[in-house]
Amino acid sequence: MVQQTVERWRTAHVGKRGDRARIGGQPVWQREWRWINKATVRLPHPLNTRDTFSFMICEIGATNAPIRFAAAQIEPDMWAFYVPD
Repeated sequence: MVQQTVERWRTAHVGKRGDRARIGGQPVWQREWRWINKATVRLPHPLNTRDTFSFMICEIGATNAPIRFAAAQIEPDMWAFYVPD
């Protein structure tokens, strides 16, 4: 795995797998995620910032206009999403 260093990310969503989460107008759970070069970034748990997790850096949407985000399962069936700031 490649550890990517990205300076700024902001919380976009925290919720259960399969919920109605949308990132960049796209329904996250209804789109195929493309994990970009197996890159990850360490980010804080959005509800407990003392804990950090390895988030996958992914894209959804058209390849000519992708929507990038970072995602991690932070608890059973609970996911956190960040977007570049």
